[in-house]
This record gives sequence, structure tokens and C-alpha cells, in this order.
Amino acid sequence: MSGLKIVTPNRPSKGRVLAAFTLAAVMSGTMMTQATAQSIDFWTQPQGDLLVYQDTMNALASEFKAESGIDVRVEVINWSVAFNTWLTVAQGGAAPDCADMYWLHSFSGIGGGKYGPQPITAYRDQWPTLEEDFFPGALEDVHWNGEFYGIPWRVDIRPMMYRTDFLQEAGLTAPPANWDEIVSMGQALTVRDGNNTTRWGFAPGNNNPAQTLLPYYWQAGGVMLSEDGKTATIDNEAMRTALKFLQDLVHVHKITSPEIFEKSAVPLDDFTSGSVAINGSMGNSWPSQFDRDYPELEDKWAIALNPEGPENRDSYSGAGYWGVLYGTDQIDACINWIKFLSQQENMQRISEATGAASPRRAVMASESWNARPWQTVMGETLEFGHTSQHATSVWSALASPEPGAVLYDLVYSTVIGNEDIDAAVVAAQARMQTELDRSATN
Repeated sequence: MSGLKIVTPNRPSKGRVLAAFTLAAVMSGTMMTQATAQSIDFWTQPQGDLLVYQDTMNALASEFKAESGIDVRVEVINWSVAFNTWLTVAQGGAAPDCADMYWLHSFSGIGGGKYGPQPITAYRDQWPTLEEDFFPGALEDVHWNGEFYGIPWRVDIRPMMYRTDFLQEAGLTAPPANWDEIVSMGQALTVRDGNNTTRWGFAPGNNNPAQTLLPYYWQAGGVMLSEDGKTATIDNEAMRTALKFLQDLVHVHKITSPEIFEKSAVPLDDFTSGSVAINGSMGNSWPSQFDRDYPELEDKWAIALNPEGPENRDSYSGAGYWGVLYGTDQIDACINWIKFLSQQENMQRISEATGAASPRRAVMASESWNARPWQTVMGETLEFGHTSQHATSVWSALASPEPGAVLYDLVYSTVIGNEDIDAAVVAAQARMQTELDRSATN
């Protein structure tokens, strides 16, 4: 029977052979493709409440089997081991037939066209209205080197979150709409008792320096890498502008805590406790957590579009997608399963069960995703989603939230350490390029 169980990496691999694409197997219209497989392995990470997710996936697998005759063996990979699991898969380790995956650009690069994510460009016409149905930022996460890899199904979008009670107390009627207003409102919202700051007016994001930097760098007009992922592109005015803005929040305007990037910093706790008034790039799950776990803060918080920078108001966006793995001989069956999951009504069910925002426009426009004001804003923010993926197999090392990583050192030394931005950017550009060159020769 179809089922879901928790797994860890390094499980024994079943014998599989590499399948060739055959366009002749693809049927037109809305009908499913002809499949010869009676069972497929599908791995996924848990979303929302594990038991609710399990029930939802079991129900979908059962319905799919009744419709197609294909049994889907669904297995859940704990998030704590997910990265290492997919890294192992991309290096030739045990793999399922299809899966809920992420970081396509990195894992595809690591796999080198032999392991990991497999293009399904030959089946692209099975989704004839893809561009109309999905937000553009999410579609960036399923295309790479001119190939199509799958369907985005969940999205990590990070709007701004603010305490409405503190804004009212300060006589403010709306949250900041741009960088200048971040400063002026942050000053009005910061509270001090002598030399002790009891409330910081603004926190730019979480305690991961690289993730915090990204939306501000994008909003200043910057990109991290060339399109082919071979050249670092951070020695520019956009990077200097973004770092100067963040640096001044801490050292000039003094509205942001100098401890924001410490491991001890817990942005959600700071916000709920009232020690931070505005978080410029909140955690994706915060609103649903507030609805569930913080009833005492009802009507004391809201979310809004990320403030606009010098060039745009791009928002950090990550996505998971349903795709096929190299090595499977069950491509047609996997395509059928992905088509079934990506039907609007099924994506609606999954989104409602997990609480995760959907990259499908119709789901975010549905009544269930507009019952609360914050839900409407999540959908609006998706219009400004900028993929957080980067076109290099070493991105996870460059953006690691640990000292020694290129972006960690760049952000920490300038924003917190108040070091010279020009010198730091030049050094970071050289370090990043060295890592990119090294990865290209390995």
C-alpha cells in the first residue's frame, strides 16, 4: 500500500537503470502520460504538522493509485538531514524516482548531468499554462541552463513584519515603505533607558548574515554571480550601498542591535517579547505560528511588503519543487504523479494542510488564503519574489552562516565590526572568485 515513513540518508538503494526520454510516451491535453510502472519511490521533506502532512500525502497517494494504478511509496526525510541527503544523491548515492527537492541550481551542478535532478524539458508541454499559473520568482527555481526540471509547490517568501501596537504608540499610521522610512520610523520606535536599549526599532532579518544581506543587495540592484555561475559580481556600487545602509542602522542611526548575527539571537523571540518593533524580512512561517501560538498578540502585529530600496523591493524567496531524479526507469510514472500533485485542487489541499504559501497564483487568490490580512500580503509579496538559489555548486559554502564563509565575513566585519566597506568588498570579491575557480576545476 502507499505509505509515508521517516527515513534518514544512506539507505540501501534499489536497483535502477538510467531511463531515456521518449516524447512518444507523452500524451497531449490534460490526460496523463502512459506509464508502465506500477510503483515509484517519492521522497519529501515534512511541511507544517508532520501528522497532518502524513495524512494529506497518504490520501493523495491513495487517490492517485485509484486513478492511475501506480503505487507511490512516499518517504519523509527529516529537515535535519535533508541537505546531506540531497548532496549524497547529487554525488551518485541512493536516490528515489522522483522527489520534493530544492536548490536545483546547486545540486544540478554537483550532479553534472549524471546524478541528482534530471531535466524533464521533453514533458514541458504537459503544463501549457505554466507561466500564467505560477509566480515568476518560483519558476526561476525550476529552470536551469535552458532546461525545465519540475513544478514549484511551496515557497519561502519573507515579507516585513511589524508590531502595530508599537507603531500606534509612536503615532505612526503605516509601516515603512522605503529605506528612508526604515530609518525615520526605526528611530521613533527605538526605546532606551539610559544606555540600555529596551526596544530596537528595526531588525533587517534573521541571524544569518548572508540571508539577511540578500534582499537589500537585490533592492540596491545587485546580483551575486554571473548567469553561468562562474564569475563573482559583488565588487560594485550596489554591494557598497547595501552594506552602508545596514552598517548605518547599527552604528549611525543605532536602531538595530549589534548582536543580530550572534548565534544567541532569536529573531522570533525578540519580536514576540517586544524587544524589536519591525523585522524587515521575517521567517516564512511566522504568521501561521502567531495565529497558532501567540493569541495574546492578536491585533498587535501585521505584515507588509518589503520596503523599497534604491532600485526595487525584491523579496527573498526560496522554493521546493517536484522533480525527477537521474537513474530512474519510471519517468512516465513520475510525470503522472507530478501532474496529479500539481493540479490546482491538490495544490490547494497541500497548502491548506501545511500552512505553506503556494507558488500557484490561483491558490494564493483563493478564499482560504485571504481569510486573514497577512495571507493577502503573502500573495502580494510573491509578485516581488527573487530566487535565493545561485548558479554554483559551492553556494552553500559561500553563504554558510558560520565565520570563515565569504559572505558571513563580509557582512559581519562591515555591519557589526564597522570595518571599511571598500576594502572588505574587494577582498570578498577575490575570495569568492577563488572558490568559484576552484569548484570549476574539481
